[in-house]
Amino acid sequence: MSSPLAIAAVTASLKDLLNDGLLNHDLSSIGSFSVTATPPDRVTTGQNEPNQLNLFLYQITPNLGWRNMDLPSRDGNGAQLANAPLAIDLHYLLTAYGSQDLNAEVLLGYAMQLLHETPVLTRAQLRTVLGAPSPVDGSILPSPFGSLSALDLADQVELIKISPVFLTSEELSKMWTAMQARYRPTMAYMVSVVLIQATGAVRAAPPVLQRGKDDAGALAVASPSPTLAAVRSAASDLLPAIRLGDDVVLTGAQFKGAGALELRFENPKEGVATVVSPKAIQSDTQMTAHVPSIADDPNAMNEWAIGLYSVSLLVSKPSTPNWSTNAVPVALSPLITVSPSSVSSGATLTVTCTPRLLPDQEPHTQLIFGTQTVLPATINSPADPTQPTTLTFTVPSVPAGKYLIRLRVEGVDSLPITIQGSKFDFDPNQQVTVT
Repeated sequence: MSSPLAIAAVTASLKDLLNDGLLNHDLSSIGSFSVTATPPDRVTTGQNEPNQLNLFLYQITPNLGWRNMDLPSRDGNGAQLANAPLAIDLHYLLTAYGSQDLNAEVLLGYAMQLLHETPVLTRAQLRTVLGAPSPVDGSILPSPFGSLSALDLADQVELIKISPVFLTSEELSKMWTAMQARYRPTMAYMVSVVLIQATGAVRAAPPVLQRGKDDAGALAVASPSPTLAAVRSAASDLLPAIRLGDDVVLTGAQFKGAGALELRFENPKEGVATVVSPKAIQSDTQMTAHVPSIADDPNAMNEWAIGLYSVSLLVSKPSTPNWSTNAVPVALSPLITVSPSSVSSGATLTVTCTPRLLPDQEPHTQLIFGTQTVLPATINSPADPTQPTTLTFTVPSVPAGKYLIRLRVEGVDSLPITIQGSKFDFDPNQQVTVT
């Protein structure tokens, strides 16, 4: 594959091909000439117009043949698995300028014949042009890219091919108008394909030495594997989230007879993952588990994080590798306490939050006071990781009355409710009376 210098290397190679070809044809009868690679608006035109061929890269497009050749280069967590090549086609305008009548047409005709007879840039041609001293020097790039060499273009897996593109008068008119330059006889070419690939370190699997234990091959399991369909709070399927200390219900298929099962709760955004054992497996399609409270496990205060979790089953059976099922989402909402229960407008309201807030969650935390949102005045997470986060808020200027309090962390609200059977009610401990 090629380095990021490949685009400049292709332009330099085409320029050298045209220059050498015209010199070999001995066009001394039309006077001196030059081959350049500058934007057309910077070429001198008019009374002092020189004999000149100009090569201008006007467009870059993806190469559709190579675009989806490789497997995905990143996994579900965004970690890089491979350096996928950037496959591009380069589009050039070849324009001829002349100091006298017909000079431009002669130059363009010779150049078109030369490119017609050279539809491929061979590896030998590229090594000759890009070898020392190279016209494309990586020293202009910052470290560590300054050590790159344009010579890599000669070693890419696919050769560089040159194809004519016959543009319509409308397409040419639009381009020359956009370039704000005087039109001269022009031919378009497409150069394909340039493969630019990084050389950074990626994850690489070790070689396979055995196909299973004792090189016996893959172990086939005939019974269907367990799958998850949903996770919800056991208190009610109407609750939008779970909390520390809640029982949860998992629905799916093939829970019984699947082997030893454990639940993996993972919050990829916060980098938190916890494994919980099932509380009971009621049937093939339902099981329950208990999310530990602070009373069950004081470390739950910092081992869990408010936010969106993906829940999967870890399956282990004798003589088979451990594996995990599909994942389903569930939100973990904060548990809060509010004090005092009676305040006046402008007073300070203290809220404790369980589990603790992580540093990156603090800027995205706010209090919903009735229907108003209030930003925290202070946020304090003690050094002791088993202690909750304490937040203070200034009570907004509102009429006297009773107001419901909710803490919102990255879009997940605390649940200010109590449940008696199938009946919901607001939690009086999460209400504040403004006097």
